[in-house]
Amino acid sequence: MNEDLFRREFRTVPNPPRRDNLFIWTVGIILLIGVALACWLGTYYIFGHPEKPDSYHILKDVLHKLEPPKRFELTAAPTGTFLNPQKAFETFGSMSHYELSRKNTELLRDYINNYQSTKNLVPYITGRFSIMSSYELKDSDFMAVGMVALAQAADNPQVAIEYLYPATPQTLPILEQMLRSGLDIKLEKSLDLSAVINVARTPDGRLLFTVVPLLYGSYSVKQGSGTFSLEPPPALNPGAGLPVIRGQLYEDALKTYAAYTKKFAPVPSPTAGGVIPVASAVPVTTIVRAETPTPTPEPTATPAAVAVTTPAPTPTPKVKPTPSPAAVASASPSASASPALAAASPSVSPSATPKTPLKPFLVSAPTPGATVGSGGGNWHTYTPGKMPRGRLVSLSDAKELAERGTGGERLYLRGNFVVSASTDNRAVLRASSSLGNAFSAMTGGPAPRVVVDYPAGSTPPSANKTFSRDDGRPFEITSVRRDSNGQITIFAREVTSE
Repeated sequence: MNEDLFRREFRTVPNPPRRDNLFIWTVGIILLIGVALACWLGTYYIFGHPEKPDSYHILKDVLHKLEPPKRFELTAAPTGTFLNPQKAFETFGSMSHYELSRKNTELLRDYINNYQSTKNLVPYITGRFSIMSSYELKDSDFMAVGMVALAQAADNPQVAIEYLYPATPQTLPILEQMLRSGLDIKLEKSLDLSAVINVARTPDGRLLFTVVPLLYGSYSVKQGSGTFSLEPPPALNPGAGLPVIRGQLYEDALKTYAAYTKKFAPVPSPTAGGVIPVASAVPVTTIVRAETPTPTPEPTATPAAVAVTTPAPTPTPKVKPTPSPAAVASASPSASASPALAAASPSVSPSATPKTPLKPFLVSAPTPGATVGSGGGNWHTYTPGKMPRGRLVSLSDAKELAERGTGGERLYLRGNFVVSASTDNRAVLRASSSLGNAFSAMTGGPAPRVVVDYPAGSTPPSANKTFSRDDGRPFEITSVRRDSNGQITIFAREVTSE
């Protein structure tokens, strides 16, 4: 048998060609790109918008990338601009609803980020405000523990602020006692850092500024007892919205203040030709940040608060103006729809009527490390690095300062100096030779000189001595002058102690 006839050749048959499913791969890749893009945009949104409630929760509680509001020092506070009530009204009152909404978003975002990585100037509010009403903060509010006080500007009733006082639960009873209707809050440029974090328009046409303190200082009762300190809030609640006092709460505050002003409104005297405050009028209480530990306030620094009265059965008292500040009377607020404190007419003669004594008012505790210049010095000296907030300059800025002036800004001078002359309480300084020659070559005029006043009892450096002052121990500039010969003189004073 021929085996070749039955032989089979098994050949490998190639598999049929398979399809690559390019459509499915394309869809999958597009989906992955979308997921990556969504993750990128979500990360940008969360980290770039911490003022959003969901973003704030993720950054603080999940990722732990957000710090709570911190306490700033005067010398390390964020750069800003100080606005009195009129300037604040002009700045924000002209904004449209959309512009104001965007500005509020920026203000709140910068505050939550502790003003890091921002070039925006922080708006600080200054001026005198009268408290209309105050409320305790709740868990559902922007801050959980503390008080909020609604106040209107004394010189512009169209401007109102709600001042947030974050504090510990132990401090709340004192805050409730102090922040009552009629109390005055005085915010000063050189002592207070009250930052605006929101601006809203109220139904009655005012601008309501939400203000928070960046120093969180300590306060005490002048000529009385009781102290309290503010503490940065451990967490915020952006979902609660701002302002805190809004809606019915705002209407109730207006009614409370209207009742207060009606109760203490001036009553016409049937025996006198003018309006005399009644005996029950409450003296104005003031919150100020006092830099000097003077036992009584200066007449120009606090509102006049002496209430005088005329006994009903007595004849018309003799009215005459008096130059004594202690005899200046202040009329109680009127019961108008938007009341403001008004100054009274010439005071009544002390011999004709008794005076109601001034009640204690609230002041901040002295700045840590501050001492009064010994031997009759009339300004504070501070431990190095604890001076009030200001801008540091050097002798190379002398020409610009001479041309533009200080503009009321607190300036500090640092640099390397050589003592040209020295007396008991004053020293004349010049720049080191290299810096002086560079200044002369650059400006074509003589190098600037510095005249430094020292507190009485301190010892100025001796003549020909060379020393330097850094950021921790600068001189405070009081004025800058240029004479007819082009000589620039910087007048300064010693504000740090060894």
